[in-house]
Amino acid sequence: MDSPTPHADSLPQAHAPWGQRIKRLFFTGLLILIPLALTVYILVALFQLMDGIFAPLVDRAVGIFFPGVHVPGLGVLLTLAVIFGIGWLSTNVGGRRLIRLFEKVMGRIPVAKSVYGATKGILEALSHEQREAFRRVVLVEYPKANIFALGFVTGSTRWPTVDEKLSDIVLVFIPTTPNPTSGFLLLVPREETVPLPFSVEEGIRMVISGGILLPPAPAAPELPPAGTPAAPSAETTPTT
Repeated sequence: MDSPTPHADSLPQAHAPWGQRIKRLFFTGLLILIPLALTVYILVALFQLMDGIFAPLVDRAVGIFFPGVHVPGLGVLLTLAVIFGIGWLSTNVGGRRLIRLFEKVMGRIPVAKSVYGATKGILEALSHEQREAFRRVVLVEYPKANIFALGFVTGSTRWPTVDEKLSDIVLVFIPTTPNPTSGFLLLVPREETVPLPFSVEEGIRMVISGGILLPPAPAAPELPPAGTPAAPSAETTPTT
């Protein structure tokens, strides 16, 4: 008796899962390493900048009493002091006026306007206040049929006196990529929204990355193996 010959298409597929697994592990590690390395690089550059500005002044002041003495770690302390100082300024009227004046000046510089605006927008999108404003993630069929846009529900209302279609509507904010703080507002009937099992943080990361950082797909319900007889229904009458 001849043994069955395996199909030709099944032979190269034996190595496909390993290749896909290596590729997935590589990109997963890369996505974890790049934000970590970028964060460390920015912090180190910020500490060195502050240390380069203030260290000579402090060394001169200290050198009056202790010649040749350098204070190590000054950049870390000064950076923390500046961060807390700006935070304190934002809590009072005078400080907020200075911050708005600084932002107005930055807005008049062509290159600095784009960099500052994009950076501030991304940080505001990831802030706690912005996440609290978004309640859940949904899909809306927009701008035409069979094309969906990702949005964040910000509220709901009922305007039946205006139109029957507005008896139960959801306010959906449709963000833009990569700056999710800009976008537009849609008033959508509740039944025309598709809720997604994703958190607001996962939705924001998806928008900022342009769809590169996708949330994990929800697990599909397990189906019975092929050939398994279905359980008899309670309404089925056995035949004799």
